[in-house]
Amino acid sequence: MSDDRRTDRTPAADEETRRRLTERAAALRREIAAAAAREEELRADCLLDAADAGAEAEALERHREGTRRAHELLAGTEAALARLDTCTFGRCVRCGEAIGAERLHAFPHVERCLRCEARSGTRTR
Repeated sequence: MSDDRRTDRTPAADEETRRRLTERAAALRREIAAAAAREEELRADCLLDAADAGAEAEALERHREGTRRAHELLAGTEAALARLDTCTFGRCVRCGEAIGAERLHAFPHVERCLRCEARSGTRTR
């Protein structure tokens, strides 16, 4: 990658970001593992309590949605760590422009600048 695509981030800022992302990835992995155990409990509840099967099925679906979101955040966090390794962290993966420092601090896993995010119709979480 040419130097004109590198961000103006400092090594200290990159190390702090790497630390935060690594901690976040570990927390998400723990959350996903706990969610797997909880899903087993919810499934057992659905089978045992036929009278409340509708409510239990709804709880299971909400739980699965939260787990899906945790998987998405983990994938985004791991991708951000990979971008740190390739010196592309802080650059929009779509247009290559710099992503604002405040945005990166709030959402270090973010891949796109605000303009490209708006064009894609998705929302950063």
